[in-house]
Amino acid sequence: MLHEVLLALSGHPSPLFGQHGDSPGAHDADGDLDILSPSEKGLLNSLGQLSELHTRLRTHLNGIAASHRSIISRAVATSIRQTHLARFQRKIIDVERRILTKDPSIVGAYNIVPLSTIVSDFGEWQRRMQWYWDAACFMRPYHESKSKDKQQECTGAALIDRLRADTQTGYPDIETVASELSKVAEAAWLRQLASWVLHGILPTHGADDFFIRLERSEEEPEKVVRNTVLLPSFVSKATASSMMFIGQSLRQLEYHSQQPGGRGTMTAETHALSREHSKHLARLDLPLDQVHLARAVSAIRQSLSQGVLQSLLPLSEINLLLSCMRRYFLVEDGDFALTLIAEAEKRGLAKQQGMGKLLQDHPAKALQSLSVKDSELAQCMAQTWKSLATRDDDEDDTVFAFTRRRIVLAAPGLNNSRPSTSNSVSSNSVKVSTVDFSDLLFPTSTCLTIAIESPLNLIFNTRDVEMYSSINAYLIAIRRAHLRLSDLWRRTSARRDHPAPLNPRYSSTQSGRAQLAKTRSRHRERMAATRRTWATSSAAIFLLSETAAFLEGEIIRCSWDHFIAWIRKPPPIEESDYSGVEVDAETSGTAAQRDPETIAAGHRALLSALVYALLLTDTPYTRELRTLLGNIDQLVLLFVRLLDLQQTLDQDDDAGLDTTHTAADERKAALDLDRARKKVDSDLKSVVNRLRQLDQERIGAARYLDLGSMETGGFEPWKGGGVDRLLMKLEFGRVRDDGYDIV
Repeated sequence: MLHEVLLALSGHPSPLFGQHGDSPGAHDADGDLDILSPSEKGLLNSLGQLSELHTRLRTHLNGIAASHRSIISRAVATSIRQTHLARFQRKIIDVERRILTKDPSIVGAYNIVPLSTIVSDFGEWQRRMQWYWDAACFMRPYHESKSKDKQQECTGAALIDRLRADTQTGYPDIETVASELSKVAEAAWLRQLASWVLHGILPTHGADDFFIRLERSEEEPEKVVRNTVLLPSFVSKATASSMMFIGQSLRQLEYHSQQPGGRGTMTAETHALSREHSKHLARLDLPLDQVHLARAVSAIRQSLSQGVLQSLLPLSEINLLLSCMRRYFLVEDGDFALTLIAEAEKRGLAKQQGMGKLLQDHPAKALQSLSVKDSELAQCMAQTWKSLATRDDDEDDTVFAFTRRRIVLAAPGLNNSRPSTSNSVSSNSVKVSTVDFSDLLFPTSTCLTIAIESPLNLIFNTRDVEMYSSINAYLIAIRRAHLRLSDLWRRTSARRDHPAPLNPRYSSTQSGRAQLAKTRSRHRERMAATRRTWATSSAAIFLLSETAAFLEGEIIRCSWDHFIAWIRKPPPIEESDYSGVEVDAETSGTAAQRDPETIAAGHRALLSALVYALLLTDTPYTRELRTLLGNIDQLVLLFVRLLDLQQTLDQDDDAGLDTTHTAADERKAALDLDRARKKVDSDLKSVVNRLRQLDQERIGAARYLDLGSMETGGFEPWKGGGVDRLLMKLEFGRVRDDGYDIV
């Protein structure tokens, strides 16, 4: 029977414990073994459980090692099967050897081998085998082992985290085996990582289980995306960003070396660096330590940045792109904004001329029905560049030439009309309000965008461009509303019109004096009726001008100057890597400029802080402002319509001609204008009230966006220009409650 027990423990079927196809614990120790006492049956049952668990575990591990989607899980399953279960087999052989050699430690008097002694010898394997089984079922649930559906299979990152957690269960034997398997899993993960950070290619096997993947679309031929679910917990976000940047850089280097006119020595330099970088990974001890891994990745990144990458992406190219974004997207060049708005208005007026009565009766609906084609947007942008090119200035046109080839005005895509936080490469990204300002310049949504080509896409990603487009639409909308209101003041006759006598002979007659009195009385009535509209328009101009000056002249200018000064300042020798790990002085001391990833991280921090300071993260404020800007458009349209109607009526009346318009039309237009004025009046107060609420909410730590130096490449955004400064400039505390007098 002892021989049968040892064979069963080795995985062979045995009548002592029933069929192995049954569920664990379903043993038939009765029936033919009625001669055994209950205690012996209990001992035999424990060995049967171990035998069945061993057999099922081996079968399950074979399936995992052969077809699991994760290479890490395959490596762990293979290690359990070939190393750990082999120890169990050696234990069985050792027990059998001791029985055959009549070792006193197991063979008692009269050559009797107590069953309890055998159970005691295998007692340490009960808990260990159960842990192996639980780990195998975690990698792939047992009921799924015969199914082709792999949705329930664990990822390599989840398995690594599970093994690391099991090293702290408190059982020494479990800690030992979990630590051994953790080394196996992390070694497999490190081999996957090596193919990316050394050669810039995804792992040949198990790429679906790697935390970096490549996406291809019509807009972007290749987009590198990071999936944090597949990232082990011991890898920090900053270290993961460095890994992602290293692989992207290597792919860029490989791409440019294959282009016509590319550097032939670039590939050789990259291969030499790869051999040097592999030494950093080879020096890592298993299980991996977070600090040591971050230090190795940082050394690889800095070595790459200070070598071939610096020649591929010099600081001058980065500054050129940044100057382009500052000048045109952040509206530093006021002429660009004015010219673009003027061209858009010109095309809008041209479309309105053919709308006839619909525009007169329902101006808001008429404008909503307008549409703009892509060709018209391209013509508008081309005319804008043409007008800017004729300026007589002595500035270097390098930025202008660079921008003209890349910036386009187009309708936003269906999936990226607003910035999204999904698949972001940085945790610094803030959530931008979903309120859209891009449909104010043209009747349909349009946005300014730029084509980021390689290798500049190492600094700028798609989300960065989307955030710039949102900021640009926001600033252009404010400036456009300001300009439209200011144009009303150019109608001098509407504000300062005192009708003069027609001629001395006619004005001296009684009918002439009556006609003159009638005309002057009519103008006085019109001036009194539109006084509230002029007051509301003046208040709106004041709010928009002060808001634009605060956003552009203080927030953007100071933040950008602070960022540019940080870029131009070389990093000190003792500077730590932004992942929180100090870099060797020998490597850091040779840095002539900040590496591209540090600049990219600092730039993302700048954008996030800028969006927060520009109040674009606050949905209630942006909603109130968007409503105000829309109602200002309607107010201007109705005011111009009323003034034109009054001018037509006056001309026809003075000439004694019949007109198609009546006094009722004028009263209806005046009523519509008064309704629009009340809406703008209410919106002005709503915007200011929301600013006051923000001033109360953004106090203490919430006054500025705190990103943390470990996630920003060591860049600390400019802190200043709180909402209180804007409120002091507006001085709307003296708004009267009578509904129309705004001082």
